Amino acid sequence: MDWLGYFVPRFAHRKPLFESLAPPQQDDLAQLEELRLGGSKLKLPHPVRAFLDFPDEAKARLAMDMLMKDGYKVQLRMQAADSWVVTAITTLVPTVGTMTRLREVMKGIAEAFDGAYTGWGAPPVY
Repeated sequence: MDWLGYFVPRFAHRKPLFESLAPPQQDDLAQLEELRLGGSKLKLPHPVRAFLDFPDEAKARLAMDMLMKDGYKVQLRMQAADSWVVTAITTLVPTVGTMTRLREVMKGIAEAFDGAYTGWGAPPVY
């Protein structure tokens, strides 16, 4: 172990999720407002779940592998006929910029495997 490991904890190698400077989507703003109205402290980290839909299991599993390599916890489930949902779970402070960046990352992964990003959800943190 190198000397830096004594001072900085070593965790899973997740790429940092920086804030985006792109304009936010209305859906993201509505979700953040819902959290705020629910009493959530938006300055604290929240467990955020991002949802991606795929037409078949093979493509969903490829997206899962990519997300796991980036440090996300991932779940796969079959929805209605021939639809697979990948849930990517991460912990972050839900600001407008971070949620816009999450949307950009998830849309990129979903589109790479012929899927669609359908949104995110987070429970309130008090």
